[in-house]
Amino acid sequence: MYHFIINPKSSSGRGIRFWWLVKDELDTQKIEYTEVFTEHMGHATELARKICTEYPGIKNIVVVGGDGTVNEVINGIDNYDEVILGYIPSGSSNDLARGLKLPNDPVEALHRILRPSKFQYLDLGQITFPDKELAAHRFTCSSGIGYDAGVCYEVQESPLKKSLNRFRIGKFVYLAIAIKQVFSTPYMTATITLDDVTKTTYSKVLFVSNMIHKYEGGGLLMAPDADPTDGKLSITLVHGLAKAKVLLLLPTIFNGTHIKFRGVETFHCNKIEIKTDTDIAVHTDGEVPAICSHIVATCIPGRLRMIL
Repeated sequence: MYHFIINPKSSSGRGIRFWWLVKDELDTQKIEYTEVFTEHMGHATELARKICTEYPGIKNIVVVGGDGTVNEVINGIDNYDEVILGYIPSGSSNDLARGLKLPNDPVEALHRILRPSKFQYLDLGQITFPDKELAAHRFTCSSGIGYDAGVCYEVQESPLKKSLNRFRIGKFVYLAIAIKQVFSTPYMTATITLDDVTKTTYSKVLFVSNMIHKYEGGGLLMAPDADPTDGKLSITLVHGLAKAKVLLLLPTIFNGTHIKFRGVETFHCNKIEIKTDTDIAVHTDGEVPAICSHIVATCIPGRLRMIL
């Protein structure tokens, strides 16, 4: 039995179009399955939780959607030992699929799920908000505070993205907002503590990105050395740079060479605590659950069993 959670509106309707192709193949092969559709933000979490509650034993849960839908699903799983996750990417970013080299064709992706040649136990990230009455929030690809979260927040609120996604050029919205946010995101003073040992305060911080996988933001190679199976977060911190220089460095994130420049620091750790001098946006897999000044991100090693 396969349990499909479908976001029909992902990438302005690509989700439902992909599902029709997948459903036709499932019916042709006479595969037993259930299907549920998300109707609002956070609904995939509720649906995943319901599947985990109602069906005993091992659950094969397959997501048809984007990175945000996967994020919601993993936050609805209560027992990861009883879940095998499959993913048919239909979002506008698909950074998880890009990092795992999953096929873009939905029927090919389905065939791999139905006849898996490989399972892999992948790390998950988790963010807690010590000064907020918010539940811990898990993430698959990335989390961040500052500039990259500001971009995610504005993209999330932008009606233009939905319009351009119909023509498969939604990434232009990311680019335009990314340039705008370089100048509108305020600098922070941030105190960073790694693994409860190393504590450093940085001034003029633009952002801190906490990565499990290599990509975020629709193909930005934010953490070229990230490994989703090493039990570590890959941290990218940008500080002390003039906004004009940041703008010049933006294109280097596409090939990962930004980490070679002065003002860009990288770390690997299991846990990072970040305290800033101002409330600022925080994202997990492109969604913005909070605007705050204190977060703790940790890596949960080998938590997610996934079909590759």
